[in-house]
Amino acid sequence: MATSAQRRQEITAGVWDGVLQKLYGPSKEMLARQRARWCAALDGFERYFGPGRQVRIYTAPGRAELGGNHTDHQHGYGLAAAVGLDLVAVAAQNDDRYIRVKSWGFNKLDVIDLDQSDLQSGESTHSASLIRGLAEGFRSMGREVGGYDAYTASDVLRGSGLSSSAAFEMGMGAIMNGEFGCGLTAAQVARLGQYAENIYFGKPSGLLDQLASALGGVIFADFEDPETPRVEKIHAQGLLPEGMSLCVTDTRGSHSELTAEFAAIRSEMEAVAACFDGCKVLGQVREQDFWARLPALRAQCGDRACLRAAHFFRENARTLAEDRALRAGRFGEFLALVRESGHDSFALCQNVYSGADPRHQSLSVALALSQHILEGSGGAWRMQGGGFAGTIQAFVPAACLARYCAAMDGVFGPGSCHILTLREQGAGLAIG
Repeated sequence: MATSAQRRQEITAGVWDGVLQKLYGPSKEMLARQRARWCAALDGFERYFGPGRQVRIYTAPGRAELGGNHTDHQHGYGLAAAVGLDLVAVAAQNDDRYIRVKSWGFNKLDVIDLDQSDLQSGESTHSASLIRGLAEGFRSMGREVGGYDAYTASDVLRGSGLSSSAAFEMGMGAIMNGEFGCGLTAAQVARLGQYAENIYFGKPSGLLDQLASALGGVIFADFEDPETPRVEKIHAQGLLPEGMSLCVTDTRGSHSELTAEFAAIRSEMEAVAACFDGCKVLGQVREQDFWARLPALRAQCGDRACLRAAHFFRENARTLAEDRALRAGRFGEFLALVRESGHDSFALCQNVYSGADPRHQSLSVALALSQHILEGSGGAWRMQGGGFAGTIQAFVPAACLARYCAAMDGVFGPGSCHILTLREQGAGLAIG
């Protein structure tokens, strides 16, 4: 270990360039930006927690959902990729059994008393609840977490569908796992992140986001048994054909006030599943049985719930087909499936905009503009993440890339369109 000042000197001198290049790619411009960003995080740690302390630096990536929109929480399939946008955390242990976390861009300091494990009044839906929930999750597995101070800097777009929350959870989980020798696997830490988000934060998310951030690369997950999901990692290198870019456009809408909208998707799907004996989620229902009982289901659950159930069955089968297409190198087939997924988000899952506020449909506008530019080009476009606000995703051929990015920035503001790199490394210790 070394002090924050020593690490800053090393990073500035290029000692850790190999680590940064593995995480972010070989671009000299990118390398210079990340050196400055990591040094700024060390500065932030010193500003809030004092100089001269020995620190470690952890990192956790955001993720792009490639397939499986609202399928994981129904025990279906998921397909996701870790991306180059990430959270960096500078951490040092303390001896007072408090966790203190200051995050760049947020005005408050999260302070968690480890002797208070229960849900605290007013803490749900805030980052402190995620930290407390993770610590309690480690404790429930027989691993005791001690106090630490941490400063985080994240360039994962907040409330955007790139899962800044999972990156934060996996960053905190990596610190707890690494600083206190807990010895949990990446998948186990991901499970604790979901537990913290479900129980302490109050959002009924699935597990795909946390797994993608924890494991890195491209992952295919089968959640038939959500306690022990079957996860297969596909190496990210070479996944995108030459001349094809993965872009996300931040439409500048936030997920932060949409938890009820997300929860409704899950509750409506599970209301349909409950109409079948012994079933709690749609992954336990046979698709042919669903269609055979559609008239009764409409009367009992309503049309939107039935449409969302139909989305699950179609999207689940499509995710399996997308995985097979990627593994076989049939990228054109994969892109056709991506376009189908985007259509079903509109027509069936209905999570492209909030019905409570139809005047504002930023995702719809971004998808319409993507279709206008990319249709017939060999590209693809879809909504990603929970929906209702945030980002859209597009696979853009080189011939369209400059026009596409300029058009998106022109409508949603400069810097809205991001060209992503895929990242092989999952959450963990970067500089020890």
